[in-house]
Order: sequence, then structure tokens, then C-alpha cells
Amino acid sequence: MPWAGRDDKAARYGISSGAWRSLKAKVTRRDNGCCYRCGIDQAEIKRDDPDARDHVLDHITPRFEGGSATDMDNLGLLCEPCDTLKSKSEALRANQARKRAS
Repeated sequence: MPWAGRDDKAARYGISSGAWRSLKAKVTRRDNGCCYRCGIDQAEIKRDDPDARDHVLDHITPRFEGGSATDMDNLGLLCEPCDTLKSKSEALRANQARKRAS
């Protein structure tokens, strides 16, 4: 895992958790609470399942592929299913890149 041993936002991205929450709030307002991949509205999910996880703030272009940590153009919201799929795909690409580099 690219961020193994770096469990907090400051260690991963060089910003505090408070700054990360602020960025998420800005992106949520900008994107009207919708997942940028499938378009589902976070409020809609919560209506159906009040215990559902909130959308997560995601780097559209991963950091390991040159994406910016804090650029608003590189941040979007992902619902849980889309986040799971994208994370698996990114982990596969990162592992393949590591193998090619060795």
C-alpha cells in the first residue's frame, strides 16, 4: 500500500486533517455532494441507509501518478463502491510500476 505507515493526512499529503476536512467541504459544495464517477448523491444514499458511509474525498489523478494533493481540479467525491473499485485499480497499477522499477 503506497501510504503504509502514514495513517494520518499530514503524513500522507503534508496537510492537517482540518485542512483536509475543509477541502472536502469545498468539493462537496462544488459537486453538490455527488460522486464524480457514478453521480449518486450522498444525501440520496443517506435517505436510503442512514448508516451508510459518507462519500470520500479522492485524488482524481493519484499522487503516485503525479496528481496534486490539494489542487481543487484534482479532488472529487467518491461513493463507497466507486472508491473501492478505484482503489483496487490504483493499487494494481502501483504494484506493477514497482515491479517494473525493480
